[in-house]
Amino acid sequence: MTLRDKRQQEFADVWLNHGRFGILNLCPRFGKIRTTINILKKLKSKGILIAYPDNKIKESWKADFEELRYNDENVTYTTHLSLHKYKEESFDLVVLDEIHLLSEAQIEAAKELIDNNERVLGLTGTMTDWTKKTLFDELGLSVLAEYPIEQAVEEGVIVDYEIFVKTVPLDRKTLQNYKGKNRTEKQQFEAISWAINYTEERGGNTMFLRLARMRIIQNSLAKLECTKRILEKYKNERILVFCGVTKIADALGIPSYHSKKGEKEMFEKFVSGEGSNHMAVVKIGNTGVTYKPLNKVIINYFDSNAENLAQKINRCMAMEYDNPDKKAQIYIICTDESVEKNWLKKALQFFDKDKIKYI
Repeated sequence: MTLRDKRQQEFADVWLNHGRFGILNLCPRFGKIRTTINILKKLKSKGILIAYPDNKIKESWKADFEELRYNDENVTYTTHLSLHKYKEESFDLVVLDEIHLLSEAQIEAAKELIDNNERVLGLTGTMTDWTKKTLFDELGLSVLAEYPIEQAVEEGVIVDYEIFVKTVPLDRKTLQNYKGKNRTEKQQFEAISWAINYTEERGGNTMFLRLARMRIIQNSLAKLECTKRILEKYKNERILVFCGVTKIADALGIPSYHSKKGEKEMFEKFVSGEGSNHMAVVKIGNTGVTYKPLNKVIINYFDSNAENLAQKINRCMAMEYDNPDKKAQIYIICTDESVEKNWLKKALQFFDKDKIKYI
């Protein structure tokens, strides 16, 4: 039995021995599904509901069930979005996978579901204190066990990592059309920042202005060019690129996969280690996907949500038994604007500061 197997059994026992109602916060790439299968084998449940944010995660559940020879005839699968359809039903066990991603409406549906069910297992790999408090206040679910990233690295359960933050100034040369005004992205950013400050001073609502400023960062030409330079430097290595918008993903000159582009077969080849060395994704592939082999990730866009960023970073931290000395390398492209640097500071809270280098 490997240490990973041992830890998976230990955390299954924690849930089984502590009221069978609560959350296991186990770092990404650890094996939350296998931990759950250890629970299922002991419970011998007749009716199980498993809820997840997207169908990629459903595929991961079915693959692990098949590999570990667990018969899933008694399992009902649903997305978080469809959770409300089951809120009046009773199950031997309700599993809320990636529980930190539940929206306000989905939390309301989960609340009604939990009223009818005694055994509830929440699973997550990244959870901020704020999310922890929200889930406890709204659903009564507390965190029963935690297995942080650093402990998993120390124990060799996931690989070690280093994060490189590449800071770039917004583009000051290329004029773009912003609703009839020709400006560089730097000029547009400053114009919107001025409008935000002006509106705030007068007690106005700045939400739409802040969204417009965020879109400048998402669509940044400077960040696009920096990403291209890193891809060129490592053109013979497998790299996954996370982008904020489809326009940037498609402009990188590499295969891309997102809701507007049906390159599913190419994406699945990349996931399994075949096809192109480089792949760009937008709002896809953050959770529930194991890429093999992979030890480099570029994050072209991020927000201040630490849970989202940690999931992206951890995509390349799975152990590869034919590469025991693997070290994951994560490149984060950040502008030198204070607003984005503040997002990054919040978003990196799960990671060891000594492993973050600014280049």
